[in-house]
Amino acid sequence: MDEKDITFGETNNSSDDNKAQNEAFDLSFSDKTAISESRAEREDDLITDSYSDSVEDTAESLDGYESEHQDEIIEVEEAEAEEYENEVSEELEGFDTDDTVETLDAVSDSDAEEVTDEDLSEEYMDDVPAVISEEGYEDDADDKASDEPGDIDNEYGEAEDSDESDGYNDEEYDEDYDDEYEEEDVPRKRNQFRRPSKKKKHKRAQSKVNNSIFGGLILVSIILTVSIILAITGVKLGFEYLGAGKSEEDVTFNIPQDANPDQIADILIANDIIENKTLFKLAMKMQHSPTLFPGDVTLNPAMGYAKVIETLSVQRDVRQTVKITFKEGITLLEAAKLLKENKVCENEQDFIFNFNKLQDFPFETMINTNADTFYKMEGYFFPDTYEFYIGDTGYNITRVIRSNFANKFDSSMQQKMKARNLTLDQVMILASMVQWEANSAADMPKVASVFLNRLAQPDRYPKLQSDATGNYLTKVINVVGDSASKEHYKELYDTYICDGLPVGPVCNPGLDAIKAVLDPANTNYYYFCNDLRTGESFFAETYEEHEKNLVKAGLK
Repeated sequence: MDEKDITFGETNNSSDDNKAQNEAFDLSFSDKTAISESRAEREDDLITDSYSDSVEDTAESLDGYESEHQDEIIEVEEAEAEEYENEVSEELEGFDTDDTVETLDAVSDSDAEEVTDEDLSEEYMDDVPAVISEEGYEDDADDKASDEPGDIDNEYGEAEDSDESDGYNDEEYDEDYDDEYEEEDVPRKRNQFRRPSKKKKHKRAQSKVNNSIFGGLILVSIILTVSIILAITGVKLGFEYLGAGKSEEDVTFNIPQDANPDQIADILIANDIIENKTLFKLAMKMQHSPTLFPGDVTLNPAMGYAKVIETLSVQRDVRQTVKITFKEGITLLEAAKLLKENKVCENEQDFIFNFNKLQDFPFETMINTNADTFYKMEGYFFPDTYEFYIGDTGYNITRVIRSNFANKFDSSMQQKMKARNLTLDQVMILASMVQWEANSAADMPKVASVFLNRLAQPDRYPKLQSDATGNYLTKVINVVGDSASKEHYKELYDTYICDGLPVGPVCNPGLDAIKAVLDPANTNYYYFCNDLRTGESFFAETYEEHEKNLVKAGLK
């Protein structure tokens, strides 16, 4: 065979080889790998073939042909690839999915994660086109690879040997074509036909129902909660507006000249007549904003907002007032007599009866009144200068005095009281004793230290031995009480008889005495005495020193 015939024959063979090559390129990545392995085996056989002596000539011929017709080859390959894809699409469109869906549902109901060949029936496998079967791909690959093997192997075998001469690399071409092929969205697997199982659909539907119920319950709960809050708020506002359940005790106070509604509302709140400023303004608008006149007015919380506004909108006469100064250490009985003398109250016992009642001040919750206390609120009539209305009520007088005590006994003093592990009763009892025992405010911290030191050692000093407690018996209990009560209270108040503190304060101490108990001097004193002539005080750590001080004070 001459050189011309060989070239022509190889050219014809290459045309057939191109067709086989294009069909092979349409296979999946795994199929083409199998073809490449088969081709490699055949190439080894061809190396020993009778054509080995003409490889170099054939390679040169193929190189020239491919250089001249490379663009045409690429166009043919792309056209055939597109035609093959169209055929696959048509077969898929004609595929009957009804039976397939039933089969897939059956597999899904058995909790299978994906469809496998074992889960599909023979009838289903017969309906599935060969193009989407992995076995079909492999069979087609083998058939197409077997067509004209000699020509294909010869062509590609020679081409691989001539890589250096023509620059063409078959493996690089396969990789480029694989990338292009993988970008095509051609369905190739059966599990692309998977649909949600009936069981999963049921679970999803059930989940939606549960979520809807849960969301509805939350919404209903929110609505009910808001409704209850609004209802409770409405009821409270209604009771507040009507004054239901409030005190009927009259309170007399003064509305200053030129006071505006805001200021008047603040005065009403300060005197516990109303609690809600906004509600008061609304009630004013409901009554067409009447003029509120200044001057003295007597109101009580049970009147309700409408009645309060009506009373304030009437002109009133100015009530006469009186100022009274109460000294530190005054007893409740002495204070009541001063009020009666200044015509503030008509009867001292009526005032004392009202003063011993609680009025819902915050500090009152800290009082642990003893049932044996002679006057339960003795010690809480804070000594000061007050202005009272002539002919005022015991409730109103008490409210004014107790409000002053609440302002003076502030949070800082309460913290010191807790730091010393004392109760309010203990503070006021000690302060009342210090108030009567000390000759001056400067001596009060040392006097307080003596009582606190003795209380810290009850076994050694069980009795405080304060003359102040005996004076209370003389000034108050023996004056008011009968013979039986005198003996009874003597054992409870006289610190020469009872151990520790008396059952209640013996007077109403001032601020200096209270501070002295909360901030006592740091001493080791257990005794003291006073010179009644000079007012000098003497302090001692031992009884022997105290005996000498008694001589100095002229008491012995």
